[in-house]
Amino acid sequence: MSVAGPRVYPCGVSTRFRVSDVPGDRPLVEKCGDPAAIAREAAALRALRGRAWLPELVAEEPGRMVSTRLPGAPRPVTTVAPAELTRLGALLREVHESRRGPAGGLWWWEAPARSLADYRRARARDTEAMLAGGPDAGLGLSALGAPGPVDDAAEPFRLLHGDLVESNVVWGPGGPGLVDWEFSRMGDPAEDLAYLIELNGLSAAGAAAVVAGYALEGMEARIGRWRPLVAADAGAWYLAQGMDAEGRALLRRARDLVDRMP
Repeated sequence: MSVAGPRVYPCGVSTRFRVSDVPGDRPLVEKCGDPAAIAREAAALRALRGRAWLPELVAEEPGRMVSTRLPGAPRPVTTVAPAELTRLGALLREVHESRRGPAGGLWWWEAPARSLADYRRARARDTEAMLAGGPDAGLGLSALGAPGPVDDAAEPFRLLHGDLVESNVVWGPGGPGLVDWEFSRMGDPAEDLAYLIELNGLSAAGAAAVVAGYALEGMEARIGRWRPLVAADAGAWYLAQGMDAEGRALLRRARDLVDRMP
């Protein structure tokens, strides 16, 4: 008699990881792949441990980690009811407020950003590096002109999830949960929220529900400032991965947002 092997889960558009069930009485998931990304994800799970909406880190070694599997499954965020999106907004506020600091950025930067304005400029440079030589070169820099407030308090940076695509939001009986933390970093929380809205194509009503759950005065304007840059950056990344249709759609969205800037 043949015995079925562990279920293997897709990792969105990434080919850097292999995710599969761990046989046993407890619902566990093994993730193998890029050691640096696994280390970042494990660090985020340690920093946020104890939350019901987060997988529990069970084991970690270079290039491999084991965590609990959250109940439920991802679904298109555009099909989620406003009340559930409000709960997701509140969850993201909890993530962002869990850790704060005076600097932030991505691991490939030469030095961390010391203000949110510098952080945005560095993200625009990332975008331009991917768009260089193509028809959309300059779009990331144009997006920097989006109006809106910038929070440059003494500790303006917050812990971000960094990759809020629909496959990384699990909807279970207890509400939403978040998985796949390999892009976690210290950054601007408005970027995280803008990414959720743009990458998942949320309607104005859906975006408003998320912002209502986040419940921080001025956040809607801060998100608006990030939306064209997030769309341009994600579009450039999709093109680099050979996903032309998705990339072009996001770049058109970014161009539209830039053209409508006052």
